[in-house]
Amino acid sequence: MSLIIGIDGCRAGWFAVWHDHEKVIQSKVFRYASDLITHFKTNKPIIIGIDMPVVLSDSIPREADQLARKLLGKKSSSIFTAPTPGMLRQTSYEDVTKFSKENYGKSISIQSWHLFPKIKDLRKITDCKHLDIHEIHPELSFRSMNNDVVILERKKDSKGFEIREALLKREFSTLDFQGIRDQYLKKDVANDDILDALAVLWSAQRVARREATFLPANPNKPKMSIAF
Repeated sequence: MSLIIGIDGCRAGWFAVWHDHEKVIQSKVFRYASDLITHFKTNKPIIIGIDMPVVLSDSIPREADQLARKLLGKKSSSIFTAPTPGMLRQTSYEDVTKFSKENYGKSISIQSWHLFPKIKDLRKITDCKHLDIHEIHPELSFRSMNNDVVILERKKDSKGFEIREALLKREFSTLDFQGIRDQYLKKDVANDDILDALAVLWSAQRVARREATFLPANPNKPKMSIAF
């Protein structure tokens, strides 16, 4: 059986969660995406779900981003516009804004710009043949867990945290959130990073079981979709 990993970006790099052979959730912080390959020394297939654009479009916005925003409704602002390969080559926010306006007629948010280093890092491993990498957005995962109802409460607020933690504990019977929390400094891994990585793992398992939904179902490029 393939190893299945859920990953979310965090201040210290990448926060990853997976089940061990005894179905206990394990976790680790990786500074760079390539460190995953070093840690999981195997040529066997690994299914990775990650909250980051995996396959980029040659124009913006991607259909995947548009469909995800539509599905999330009032939480649509959590979907940042994925850049094009040409935008990734720009070296400053001013340059990328100019490039985007000249080529696509619109600007790009500073939040999207801040994702560029992570997207570039991820692209260094996307061609590894034994890695099956899928883009997953946690809020779509939580929506699916929540009977297709969007959770409007913020993850950083106590109510929003409690709702999401309860959903995850229902899906992962062995989940010890506090046990995971105690392993990391909050300046490196925030509570919402842990929530999101677990939600991504949940959807990655659905991908492995061929139960996941993909936006869009038939993308212009292979895997240029968001799974949940």
